[in-house]
Amino acid sequence: MNSEQRRAARRKRREEKRARAKAERVKACTLETVADLNSLCKASKQAARGVMWKASTQRYMKDYLRNAVKSRQDLLEGRDICRGFIRFDLWERGKLRHISAVHFPERVVQKSLSQNALVPAIVPTLVSANSANIKGRGTDYALKLLKRHLADHWRRHGREGYILLGDFSDYFARIAHEPVKRQVADALLDPRVVALEHRLIDAQGEVGLGLGSEPNQICAVAHPNRIDHYVAEMLRPEAYGRYMDDFYLIHESKEYLQVCLLLIEHECAKLGIALNPRKTRVVKLSRGFTWLKKRIFYTETGHIVVKPCRDSITRERRKLKKMARMVADGVMTPEQVEQSYQSWRGGMAHLDAHRSVLAMDALYRSLFENLAGGLLNAAKPGRRFERNALAIAEGRQLKTAA
Repeated sequence: MNSEQRRAARRKRREEKRARAKAERVKACTLETVADLNSLCKASKQAARGVMWKASTQRYMKDYLRNAVKSRQDLLEGRDICRGFIRFDLWERGKLRHISAVHFPERVVQKSLSQNALVPAIVPTLVSANSANIKGRGTDYALKLLKRHLADHWRRHGREGYILLGDFSDYFARIAHEPVKRQVADALLDPRVVALEHRLIDAQGEVGLGLGSEPNQICAVAHPNRIDHYVAEMLRPEAYGRYMDDFYLIHESKEYLQVCLLLIEHECAKLGIALNPRKTRVVKLSRGFTWLKKRIFYTETGHIVVKPCRDSITRERRKLKKMARMVADGVMTPEQVEQSYQSWRGGMAHLDAHRSVLAMDALYRSLFENLAGGLLNAAKPGRRFERNALAIAEGRQLKTAA
């Protein structure tokens, strides 16, 4: 046996091993599992969390067992479960987003499909650097991974080096259907489940996946998986990470990252993905950079600082002032304001934003002096500190002592 035959034999053994592992992983990802009454009832209760105030949710949950039986019959008999979309627009951080929400009975089926077929079949094929919409991961996981990558780079090269920041342009609206369908067909073995997911994809139109559907989120997370493996296994930068449509590569050479960018653009074209030229760039690590709305940079000693970007602080100040007017007009209650502010404050606890939080606390107290409980019952700082913190929150210059 020559070397070529040995390589072919090794390749065959690897492919057979992968096929056995895939069959074991997806053997329960069948239409019977998706249409199981226990699965549908569990999915209906999960889908109703937080939206029980809606009349459509109340109507469904009033007879959820009977509705689950009907959904099971529709799935097993191959009837179309698509009932159209409820389309509306949202402004999120100054960006217009088009939402295509499905009706509640279809949402229940989609949740069961996601939990019992798509997630078990697709998520194990994703790289560990993919952080979005996966249980046990998220923005905190993505930032911790980035900090670990930056710490490793500091130990090798110090502050010398570069990071390639990439962003997919208008990601959800431009996802081509054929690559997503091939990916779903490759991940699942039951043709009935594949046909069901293909019908849900075709219902979105000729191109793009709508926001507001759980299977669309999973497909969107997994769509650039080919690019993830290509970068991690072929280009092999010092570090790589991706959160939905934002990704980064770290390397000591700027020229190497520029070559990587050209190769990534070539791979993106195969999947129908376009990079945003305004947000995709190579940045020197010593200058700091912004990723996931966080400002990240090294200190002189190599400590990695993660701060909220200036826009996040400005947005929260404006939000507090607007909520103060809404409380005065009777549109909101003080308790709702406090819940909103505590949520923002909890998100800042993981960042290096102690001074910003204290300044925002001072603004919060100045706007809601009569609000009982919560922060107002905590010990207040000194009068001079509170005056200076309020000045910081409002963007004024501090008065120096005479």
